[in-house]
Amino acid sequence: MIQVAQIVFAAAFTAVVSLLLGKLLLKLLRIDLYRSEELFLGFVLGSAGLSTLVFVLSVAHLAYSSVFFAAGCVVIAIAYWQQAVRFTPRRFDPLPRLWKLLFTALYTGFGVWYLIAALLPEASPDGNLYHVALPALYLREHHIPAITTNMLASLSEGVEMLYLFAFSFGRHSATAMVHLLFTLAAPLGILSYARRIGSPIAGVVGGMLFFLSPTVAYFGTMPYVDVALAAVVFGLFYFLQIWWEDQNDRPLIPAGVLAGFAYGIKLTAGISVVYALGAIVVRRWRTRGPFMRPALLVTVSALVLIAPWVIKNTIVMHNPVAPFGNRIFSNPYLYPYMETVYANVMGSLRGMKPWEWPYEVTTRGTRTQGFLGPLFLLSPLALLALWIPAGRRVLAALAIFALPCLAVVDARFFLPVLMFISVALAMLLSRWRIVAAAVVLLHAAAALPPVMVKYAHRSGPRLTWPEWRAALRLTPESAYLETRLDYGLGQLLDQNVGPRERVFAFQAFQQAYHSRQLIVEWQSAQGIRLGEPLRAAANNSLLPGDRHQFAFPALTARRVRLVQVVQTAQDDWNIAEVRILENGVELPRAPQWRLRASPNPWDVQLAFDNSPLTFWAPRRHPAPGDFLEVDFGKPLRFDQVFVDCQRSDAAFRMSCQLETDPGKWRIMDSTHEIFPNAVPPRLRRAAIENMERQGIRWLAIHDLDPVARDLLMRQAQWGIQLVGTSGRYHLYKLL
Repeated sequence: MIQVAQIVFAAAFTAVVSLLLGKLLLKLLRIDLYRSEELFLGFVLGSAGLSTLVFVLSVAHLAYSSVFFAAGCVVIAIAYWQQAVRFTPRRFDPLPRLWKLLFTALYTGFGVWYLIAALLPEASPDGNLYHVALPALYLREHHIPAITTNMLASLSEGVEMLYLFAFSFGRHSATAMVHLLFTLAAPLGILSYARRIGSPIAGVVGGMLFFLSPTVAYFGTMPYVDVALAAVVFGLFYFLQIWWEDQNDRPLIPAGVLAGFAYGIKLTAGISVVYALGAIVVRRWRTRGPFMRPALLVTVSALVLIAPWVIKNTIVMHNPVAPFGNRIFSNPYLYPYMETVYANVMGSLRGMKPWEWPYEVTTRGTRTQGFLGPLFLLSPLALLALWIPAGRRVLAALAIFALPCLAVVDARFFLPVLMFISVALAMLLSRWRIVAAAVVLLHAAAALPPVMVKYAHRSGPRLTWPEWRAALRLTPESAYLETRLDYGLGQLLDQNVGPRERVFAFQAFQQAYHSRQLIVEWQSAQGIRLGEPLRAAANNSLLPGDRHQFAFPALTARRVRLVQVVQTAQDDWNIAEVRILENGVELPRAPQWRLRASPNPWDVQLAFDNSPLTFWAPRRHPAPGDFLEVDFGKPLRFDQVFVDCQRSDAAFRMSCQLETDPGKWRIMDSTHEIFPNAVPPRLRRAAIENMERQGIRWLAIHDLDPVARDLLMRQAQWGIQLVGTSGRYHLYKLL
């Protein structure tokens, strides 16, 4: 129970510090709100401030529990001194009794269920992969290190900074409790907004429609970020509506802060800034007032919270919008095609027809990683809110925030939009009170586990009745985690791998319950360069089976360039080795040789390392003009150029060009022939030696990984030793 108390304290302390910090900002700006508005808007605004404070402390190498506790106490003390701990006496008119009873009963009942679920030992997939794993790393290191081997560390981490704050006091489950705070705050925000516009019943209905959604229940009780983003986006909308009514520019500052925080939570939410500026332009155009000053207030306020993540990625990844935009901001850490693959996976319809998606995302959930609830099949009816002035503003926000969702199919990415759909539907349904109450009760019934199994696919993620013994730690945390994630593998790593040693794996597994550095193949360019030799050593089809020979009468040239001449969208042009010969004798490679390539200049040395396992490639679909070049530094005489490549039609589109005089290039394609390439033996050991040269001493291999069986059956040939097994994972040490 001591552990449970620590978790509850961590979440409560985070909530109090966030709320008081937000109320301090509201008091400083002299923004008059109703009491319930102070609670919701103060919390989401303060969470943005606390997130930024934690980031600054972490960058300054002050990520310690004691420092975070002191910072929280300072915030509380200042709030007490400035009397920000007091709530305004202004209240909305009371809710109608029956509607208050309905809201309270459902909010309390489902809230207790959500609370127990959030208290469970943290075992969520993405949480253990990065949402919790990275804050755990930052606390161990006491700062945010420069991570170039994990593309997920490049994502903006606004909510993760709150997780770091709570993690320092309550460890893993405290992070889920922080996300639960946003889940509990969201319906209160909807209710408060509806009461402001004079439609309290719509607030009850809209708040419950969102709160009882199975996707909200599932992800809102785990350390993801989607419900938090929905609450922050709605807070931005709320501040803009206050400004829209009062035309006092002070609410635009917190609106800008929340727009910037939305970007800090998820890069695609940067559209929040566009939405805020658009609302200002529309309002001032209607009133024929100036818009430059309010637009500047929003922009500057947003940039204060956007800048930390842009600066961090610029310094660490050489790309301000990493892990995206790698075609524009080329860098040695992420290949452009990695971004393409990631986008294709997230945006793929996964076998669905476009017209099947609405039913899948609302009712089935198997191919959309969750379902919103069958009630939201009625979402098109929300368009009828266009006849309500406030409804038009809600639908305008809905349309803007739906734009990033056009590229994804997963249900959780639609949660910011779901808040606006819930409000718009509620505005419509509240005109018929009996119908509205019936809809809410049916929605609540459909959100119960015994009912969900009747309509949702069994593989669709959903919240089940929680194991309360595990939540209260009456069941040991380790016993619970052993059955739900690769907990034992983490223990195996901590027991055998040195603190500064690195482990390579083809696929990701939990990184929150161990302290060893893992390099996963798909997460970085380095991971791909490590994984490809292992695959090729056991699969001859991946080796450079073709040798392309360009032979010509001996001549003198200073530079040799291999150029792609045809656009292709299917093959990846690659070059394992380039050799320059005279009379059948290879010219020795000299230090003064200068190697160039475009794109991907960072890997060009791999085409000159005498290894058939490594190669240079554009790392995107080859395009005309892509090239690899050797500058000898002085004119050299030769008569042959050998280029070793994988067997692929792409290689036939390669042209060989020689610079015989400064600026004068000759094309030698007429002498192009292709021969089988003799690949040397003992490549398994060569692949392991390549690992060792890059500081890798351990492999964590799953049974389903590409070379798993070969590694297990031919350990001596590889030069590895099996150290331990956990589940379907094998841990090997490189000898």
